[in-house]
Amino acid sequence: MDEQNGAVSTFDPTSPPGASAEGSSSQSQGGAARGEGRGPHTFVSASATEDVYGSRPAALGEMTALEKHSAFFDRNHDGIITLRETYEGLRAIGIGRALSAWFALFINGVLGTTTSRSFIPTLSITLKNVHRGKHASDTGVYDKDGRFNPERFEELFSRWDKDRDGALNARELAARTLGDRDMLDVFGFLASAGEWTVLYALAGRGGKLTREQLRRMYDGTLFYELEREEQAARGEARAGKASAPA
Repeated sequence: MDEQNGAVSTFDPTSPPGASAEGSSSQSQGGAARGEGRGPHTFVSASATEDVYGSRPAALGEMTALEKHSAFFDRNHDGIITLRETYEGLRAIGIGRALSAWFALFINGVLGTTTSRSFIPTLSITLKNVHRGKHASDTGVYDKDGRFNPERFEELFSRWDKDRDGALNARELAARTLGDRDMLDVFGFLASAGEWTVLYALAGRGGKLTREQLRRMYDGTLFYELEREEQAARGEARAGKASAPA
């Protein structure tokens, strides 16, 4: 957001390059609310204009890819991801209550103190320090500072996409998890296996995760897409109940 001639203009990542401030501001609410403008440099919340907390988060272009990936769970956009927010984020993308509660406790239990600004144990994750939580047995697509490494992303497919169809199926994902495991870090291996299993269950289409899906997973935009799909499914279910005969 910047100021020109005393007026405030709002950056709208959904408008084309060169669009005027007036044009972008008139379109930003609708586009941002739909989570448009997806990509590593133009990334907004699916409910960026009026979410349940009534906040208006800025575009996340200055964040690292790992921070963008994690920011979906920062539901009130204050830079801290609480246990409740992780649970709410997991529920928003379609994970059940029991699993969401277990995953939230596990994720925040591991990353809370690791990313904390102090040595006091906590279950809240500090977003700007989330790179400290990188574990062994991962793909290396995030570097040590949480930045996206395109070479390692391409390597993910050159090594494990055996049928060269631009996607990873369950067998290829399992081979990747086993092939990249660190034998000295059981925790990292189990964490990596769990992450990929959940992602495949939620986002797999036709038994595969495509290159584009994985690219959006790494910059976090896939979560907003899954949230919109879950919201649409719930809306259809409510409409079906409302129209059903008594």
